[in-house]
Amino acid sequence: MARNIRREAFEKLARLSAQAPSSKTTNPDLLKLYKRCPHGVAGQNGGREGVSVTGVSMKLPELETVLALCKAAPFVQSTEVAEQLLARLSPYLPESFAQILSPHPSLRGINPSPYEVLTGSLTTAILSMGVRHESLRPRVSSIVIKYVEGWSAVASQLSTDQFGEDERLDFAADGELSRVMTHSMSLLGFLSAAAEYASFWTAYERLQFIDAVRTALSEKFLIAFETALSIVRTARSHQHELREWKRYVKHYAATGRPLGAMILHDSFLKLAVACASLLVNSPNQDSEDTVLDYLRFSHNTKQILRATSEDALCEGLAKIAVEEMERLDNDLDYLQRVGSAWQQHQAASVKARVLITYLCCAIYDEDIADADLLLSWLDSTLNDPAQTLDPTLASVVLKSMAILARLSSPMASTLGRSLPRVIVQGRFDERTATVAADCLASVLSLLPQDVIITTLYSLGNVISAGPVTDRSIAASPSMNGGGKTSRATGVYNHQTTGSAISLTPSDVEEPNHVHTIVVQTVVSVARNCKDEKITALALSMLIQKIGRASRLVDARIIADAALLGIHSGSGEFRALLKLYSKLCHDALVRGDQATLNAVLSARLNLSKEIKATSPAFEIYLVYLLDTIVSKGDALESTHRHVRDTELAAQEIAQLLLPLAELLSNNAPFTDLAKLDDSIISLQRDAWYNIVVHGFDLTSDLGRQHVNELRALARFSQPLIGEERAALAESDIELNTVLRRGKSPEHTVEQKKRLGKLLPLCEADIRPLSYSEVVFLNTAYLVEDLRAGAGDCTKALAYFLDPKLRTGGVGNCMFAIATAATKTYVTNTLSGSLHSFSTPYLAQQLAAIFAGCCHRIARVQQAATACADIIVRDVPSTLCQKSALFALLELLTIMWSSCLEGETDEYMWTSTFTSTRSNIEVELSDDYSFRQATLNTFHKRATAWVKGVLDIAPLDIKGLLQTYLSEYNDKGAYGHISLGRSFALEMGSVIPTTDQRLGAIERQGVNINTASDFIAQYTTRQEYKFIDGLNDQEEEWLRVENTPSNVGAHTAFRRSIEDATRLLIDLDSRTFNHTHVTIAELRDILRRAAALLCRMKTDHCPIIHHLVGIPFAVFSKQSIKLGISLWMSVIKENPRMEPRILVAVAECWENTVRKRHGIFSNALRHPDPFLGKQEFAPTDKEALAKRQQQIYNIIAPHFRLLQFLSSHFNASRLGNPDVELVYSRLAHVTLDAMSAGCPQPLAREAYFHVVLLCLRIVRHSTTLSNVIKWRLKDRILTAALAWFAKAPEWSFGGNRLQIKAETHVLSDIQSYLEAIGQIGMQFETALKSLKAKQDLLSLLLANEQARLMVWLFPLDYQKKHHFTGQNSKTMTDGAVTTYLKTAWAENPAIALHLVKRFQSPRLASEVRWQVLNFPHKVLEEPDALEILLGSQLPNDVSFQLKYLLYWASVNPITATTYFLPAYGNHPCIIQYAMRALESHSVDVTFFYVPQIVQTLRYDVLGYIERYIIETASFSQLFAHQIIWNIKANAYKDEDSQVPDPVKPTLDKVMDSLESSFAPSDRDFYEREFAFFNEVTNISGKLRPFITRPKEEKKQKIEEELRKINVEVGVYLPSNPDGQVIGIDRKSGKPLQSHAKAPYMATFRIRKQRPDTGLVDEGSEQGSVSTKQNTYEVWQSAIFKVGDDCRQDMLALQMIATFRGIFNTVGLDVWVYPYRVTATAPGCGVIDVLPNSISRDMVGREAVNGLYDYFVSKYGNEDSIRFQEARSNFVKSMAAYSLISFLLQFKDRHNGNIMIDDAGHIIHIDFGFCFDIAPGGIKFERAPFKLTTEMIAVMGGSQNSQAYRWFEELTIKAFLASRQHCEHLAHVVEVMLDSGLPCFKPETIQHFKERFVLERTEREAADFMRELIRKSAGSYSTGTYDRFQLLTNGIPF
Repeated sequence: MARNIRREAFEKLARLSAQAPSSKTTNPDLLKLYKRCPHGVAGQNGGREGVSVTGVSMKLPELETVLALCKAAPFVQSTEVAEQLLARLSPYLPESFAQILSPHPSLRGINPSPYEVLTGSLTTAILSMGVRHESLRPRVSSIVIKYVEGWSAVASQLSTDQFGEDERLDFAADGELSRVMTHSMSLLGFLSAAAEYASFWTAYERLQFIDAVRTALSEKFLIAFETALSIVRTARSHQHELREWKRYVKHYAATGRPLGAMILHDSFLKLAVACASLLVNSPNQDSEDTVLDYLRFSHNTKQILRATSEDALCEGLAKIAVEEMERLDNDLDYLQRVGSAWQQHQAASVKARVLITYLCCAIYDEDIADADLLLSWLDSTLNDPAQTLDPTLASVVLKSMAILARLSSPMASTLGRSLPRVIVQGRFDERTATVAADCLASVLSLLPQDVIITTLYSLGNVISAGPVTDRSIAASPSMNGGGKTSRATGVYNHQTTGSAISLTPSDVEEPNHVHTIVVQTVVSVARNCKDEKITALALSMLIQKIGRASRLVDARIIADAALLGIHSGSGEFRALLKLYSKLCHDALVRGDQATLNAVLSARLNLSKEIKATSPAFEIYLVYLLDTIVSKGDALESTHRHVRDTELAAQEIAQLLLPLAELLSNNAPFTDLAKLDDSIISLQRDAWYNIVVHGFDLTSDLGRQHVNELRALARFSQPLIGEERAALAESDIELNTVLRRGKSPEHTVEQKKRLGKLLPLCEADIRPLSYSEVVFLNTAYLVEDLRAGAGDCTKALAYFLDPKLRTGGVGNCMFAIATAATKTYVTNTLSGSLHSFSTPYLAQQLAAIFAGCCHRIARVQQAATACADIIVRDVPSTLCQKSALFALLELLTIMWSSCLEGETDEYMWTSTFTSTRSNIEVELSDDYSFRQATLNTFHKRATAWVKGVLDIAPLDIKGLLQTYLSEYNDKGAYGHISLGRSFALEMGSVIPTTDQRLGAIERQGVNINTASDFIAQYTTRQEYKFIDGLNDQEEEWLRVENTPSNVGAHTAFRRSIEDATRLLIDLDSRTFNHTHVTIAELRDILRRAAALLCRMKTDHCPIIHHLVGIPFAVFSKQSIKLGISLWMSVIKENPRMEPRILVAVAECWENTVRKRHGIFSNALRHPDPFLGKQEFAPTDKEALAKRQQQIYNIIAPHFRLLQFLSSHFNASRLGNPDVELVYSRLAHVTLDAMSAGCPQPLAREAYFHVVLLCLRIVRHSTTLSNVIKWRLKDRILTAALAWFAKAPEWSFGGNRLQIKAETHVLSDIQSYLEAIGQIGMQFETALKSLKAKQDLLSLLLANEQARLMVWLFPLDYQKKHHFTGQNSKTMTDGAVTTYLKTAWAENPAIALHLVKRFQSPRLASEVRWQVLNFPHKVLEEPDALEILLGSQLPNDVSFQLKYLLYWASVNPITATTYFLPAYGNHPCIIQYAMRALESHSVDVTFFYVPQIVQTLRYDVLGYIERYIIETASFSQLFAHQIIWNIKANAYKDEDSQVPDPVKPTLDKVMDSLESSFAPSDRDFYEREFAFFNEVTNISGKLRPFITRPKEEKKQKIEEELRKINVEVGVYLPSNPDGQVIGIDRKSGKPLQSHAKAPYMATFRIRKQRPDTGLVDEGSEQGSVSTKQNTYEVWQSAIFKVGDDCRQDMLALQMIATFRGIFNTVGLDVWVYPYRVTATAPGCGVIDVLPNSISRDMVGREAVNGLYDYFVSKYGNEDSIRFQEARSNFVKSMAAYSLISFLLQFKDRHNGNIMIDDAGHIIHIDFGFCFDIAPGGIKFERAPFKLTTEMIAVMGGSQNSQAYRWFEELTIKAFLASRQHCEHLAHVVEVMLDSGLPCFKPETIQHFKERFVLERTEREAADFMRELIRKSAGSYSTGTYDRFQLLTNGIPF
């Protein structure tokens, strides 16, 4: 034992040393090993030169060391080590055959003999080094040749003549007999190693090598060897010298390798096989089977170019094979007569190798080795029963036949006929039979299908031919014996002719064995063919044979049929499974255990073989589950002696193990939770039926099959799925399986069982129904077993079902959930199972913690109870990282979820994840519930952690420190993380078990261990993040000038130089905008900061880069990192403070100059009427991206402002130079801000700058009064510049930001009061700043008031939280003063005062200023609108000349200047023309209907010119103009009454068409021809109006098939997409009395718009590059005889409102779908995708809208319902406001759609503005808000969803009010179009609805009152009833 351990230790040491990398010196461990083998040095041997290595006997330690070095040789990596090792081993090999070994007992442990092992190991080692290291090949080759030559020379001297009389023999260790024995054993090892590394030699070298070895194996030596062996075997006991040799001989014989000439032949032929296999490119020569399998399956038989040397080798090997075969044939008779069994086996092995060698040669070249000769050898071997008894030889012969079949078709055909007969009559054992079957399958796969079928039938007939044995008699023992069946003389007659395979009458001795082999062969053939038809035939044939033979054969058929069933068609597979069910049932009735075992074996085979990716998986899984469920459906047995329920239970038991195996085997490869819902439902039903039939933890059946049940439970889903829980009725009430076996007795029995399991719930169990009790029993069984399998968390999922939350069922379910946890904990406490140890329990606890934050309160309660159990019983669980981190992450998640209500007001997130702890929680949209959940969870978490702190304080605190150190802040409000705060709080707690600290008197002060906790944390951070250089630095700092520290000083200087070099490289990369990751930035800058902290001298370059690089990147992350590092340097090394501050100031100024951040031009906020308007649904994602992009631009400056404000307050009285730096910074910044900022999201940062500058003015002591005055003046100018634009709300729903903005504005007011005395008195040359300050104070108060309305549209009383002077208003008396100041400061401020204050006097005075000083406001388009008004005023004259230079108004306002109200004044018309031309065609495209209308007044032809010029570069614009001209040419739908403007329109259209370039004309003709074809279908449909709908549909489809889609054509309603195809079967006629509208669907390719938005995930701002085009199906309705122009206008207005809402980022939703009028009474309407009308919902028998939502999206607490409700609210808010402003009427349920996401969409705008259906105003409510709509929105006016609706509606109204004039312009231009919706007072009424005379607060209250009226309106319901009575529209 000790020797073995030492030997293994040597081997491991040698291997590790050999794998070490190369070095100049020898590995010390190798040196030690080398010293143990002194003879391994050439020329030395025990100190005597010239003596052979083998002249001195080798002792055991040396032998062990040599063997260890040999084992290590193949692993040597470096050539140097290989050379050393080769030099050490090479002396041993050449004479190893003569090596004398010192006797030692441990030599016996080296098997099979030390002589073979020594030579074999040396040869292997040396050859492996030659193969791996090319440079060593020559030396290795010469060493091996030396061995062969030496061996041959000595062998030639040995002969039998030296063995005379026994008595005189010399049996000494170096005697002749010993030499013969060691020679032979050594050669065995050598040949084996040479065969393994045959690839070392070239083909020519191999041939020489083989010849040399063969020559050496002379007849003379072989006889000498046999003689020596004979002497050894017959040695007497007194011949002690022979005792050891005799032991070796016996040992070799025992291992199946008897020593003799034959074993040397065998080893030699092993080498021959290895060489031959290389001829056919076999990649592996490990074994004969490997070579044969390669030739069968992988070898390519195509001829390749061959070398002459390989041909020579092949000839040599073929010759050797032929000679060896002749020798074997000569010896065969002798061996079979007198040879022992092992000699016969060895001869068979030799023959097998001969055959393989010749086979390889035949495959290499048939001309060299004759395949027919080989086949004759194979036939003769196979026809000799004595030879086929050897499984190895038989296997080689059969595989060789299969390989030969690949070479020749005739040979394949011959073998196809002969092999079946051999299989049937060859009496093979099972192993050989398997090979034979496999080979037959290979051969048949090469033959035609009819041959395969014939063969299968012939084989099948063998079973039929046998007599049917008595079914009642068991198989005889001889049939059950393992290998006995193949032992006998030939009882089968060889048939050499004929094709039939039959058994003679005498063959019935052991037919079972033959039949079994036949079954095996049929299965193998069918499987190998991989043809469903063949497989089905074989399966059918085998099944028919059941009952034709013995039970043993039947069992084999049943089991093996499963292997065929997998590969057959689904029909055959299902039939087989059905057969198994029948066989199982019958066997149970009869008590036939053999058949039961066979069926079970078959099912288990299926479970093992079927993979989840296979189609058979689902079939088999459904079969198993369905069979379990079906048991008990009906009486299945007529045998009354077996109770039906017992039989069903037994049948179920038979299915459990296969089902468990199937799921267990496939669980690692597929997610079983994602199986089809029907399968999961079936799985649940199976569990119910299992329990109904008596399987539980207390019954015998349950205990017997507990392992299978546990495996099933592990892979089963909970019995309540979320899809079922969302339904109105519970699965418990609906499921029929739960009601099986229902009877009073069974009910009592089930309740008794449940009572035993849940003793504390007895009172709850008593009133339960049978279904409920069965369900609870099942739930207990599944969850308890699942807990026992390693998961106790799934029980929480049951509370998703509302029925399981309350009452007795709920209490029992609660008990089951806790019981499952207790089961798991019990396993943990037992300590016997590793899979239940605390790390695994911690993972369970992490999932349970997630349940504590679930959106359903009952889940929270159950999870909390389970967590209490775990923490109470196994408190160490919370000491595991996974559990504690999950707890902390959940606290952070819950905090973030509550914060979300403030950061994105109406956009709630349902799912929160933590990648760090791999947890996910789904939360409700109710923020009050989220807050309550957070409070509860925080309280419980505190109790849990404090409890564990008492038992393991150091471990918990260590984990908390780890959490703090690993935290990565990525959140927008990441500086508040509740998890981190909680960790810090808990880390500071004094455990109650700490007696010392607990004894301290508190004395009213809160004492904790925070200082110690932070100290430990800091220490950990230092050793974790700081490299070893710091020790040297610290040393250098302590003793600066001592000589011993010169090295440290140099190291520190070198580190500075390295850091500077890195920083310069980083600086250049950031300057060139090369991408730099934040991680790389952090690493390099941290090093630089660490150096600066330790410097005693100035080092400006590092400071320059430390500050400059974060500014160069200028992202929120880089600036945050920079500030952190700057502060650490300033605080650690105060002398660096002024240098860093100056560098920051310099870089800040640089951002001002380059217009980065808050000064960037990218912060544009265009008026909605100046941008491109779209007919598309609201895209919240794009708005969110835009908001994030703006935040990313502003964030760097905002963080810098926080840094500068803090630093100024901290250092203002410390250094006067610092004040000067801040003063300069303020002047530079304020100069840049005098131009204002257009972005509302920049409001906080903008006024933070103002606030910082006010602080500088107030607190600076070194600034003179004049400088303070100048600075204050600039502050006031910059602050007022914010108001030099129209008032803005905000962008997005970030309430926190708006609150912060109100606080900043309030702080500015306070500071203005504090510095009020500066600049208030007139001083020499300095004017008073009082007027400017008063104006700013007024505007700030107004801005605050507006923001308060936006923050609290409903609850304005909350404003007391936000103090400040926000009550100032502008009185009429003060108008002139304020206006004068504003105009003097910036006329733009004065202009926009009008929109802030509702004062007629103010409006009048502002207009007077514009009238008198127009040159001051030429850059303000709004000024022109104030000047001109709605018509040309009489007092405007000289001012019009300024129109040449006035900034352009928006397109729609410019269009109104063509109206008669402006008198066609040339100046105004020219200005309007210039304004239109200044806008992109993408913008003006939207206003095509208005542009066409202005042609009525185009006396001077300007509009015509504009149309033709614009059409020249936009064909889409030209086409839309033409369609609109056609639509407006007539006043009626039938084109009978021309519009007065028709001649003008015709003239413009002719001019437009004649202006087209040839390519444009082609496009125009293609497009209009295509569209005319599409619309003409409607005309062709008119004769079919009275025909059935199906006939009309066929006509549409017929016409659609005729249309050819030309390249580039598009639908008028979709100009942004090309039609690339038509769904020819999509035609659908629509309901109409006299017209023929229809619908069709088109395939449209669209261009994805380039938003230009920065990809948020990128660090440096790479723009997202997605695929540019995408394709969609778009349905469109083609109307003829209906005027679509009014719908066009209404949808144009909705699209305009969409643009307004998007401008403020308001989270409301509208879908202005496209309608295009193309001719009088004709138009195209886009169909809303995935939508259903409200009246269709009513027709589907759904009671109301709320019920529809529940049926479609689930219960009210489901995420899908809440998401749909949120979408409903947002769309309701937008459409409610638009309905009121545009006065949409006819709002019955047919005109209201609901899409799949829950949005509401209004359609059909035939009645709007000032008309109503029939002229009767049934609908008197401001808009439609019914009780069912309120029900969806929470059911009460106090619900969160309804409050959101109110707030969003009010905000939408507030956002729209300031655009009232421009909205009116869109309508005003259309007044003369003849649309029926217009009355003379339309515009007046429209503007009145905006209540512009009211303040924002009053307007908000006005809108809320409208909502209240609409909610309580009776008229809405009245109109719905009217529609039901008149048109049958449900409501």
